[in-house]
Amino acid sequence: MLWCAIRIGAVSVWLSKYGVNTSVFAVVEIVSSVIYGVASAKTVLALVDKRRRVALLWGSASAISYLAPDVYVFSTGQSLPMLSYVVIITLIVVLGSVGIVDARRRYVQYSKDKITRD
Repeated sequence: MLWCAIRIGAVSVWLSKYGVNTSVFAVVEIVSSVIYGVASAKTVLALVDKRRRVALLWGSASAISYLAPDVYVFSTGQSLPMLSYVVIITLIVVLGSVGIVDARRRYVQYSKDKITRD
């Protein structure tokens, strides 16, 4: 939730003057963060259980919820400075990569735990 607060503050300070409504962004950010947390965990668990179709559905929900706040900014921002695009896209790539690596780590750990339980 700290990351949510930082992003909401950044939008309020730097992007609200470009047409991005901070209140709407805050709602999108908080709701999508909750969905992302649940969906990413469900994705990993579905993969461990070898339920690929369920994992694909939860993985899609993870990706959509991860991107939703940034899509909101890009779709409502008017004449955003180029630096805004560079920073947001860089954060999407870097933090998305970290999320994928973390999901992989959790998948490996849960798989090992499941093997030892079985």
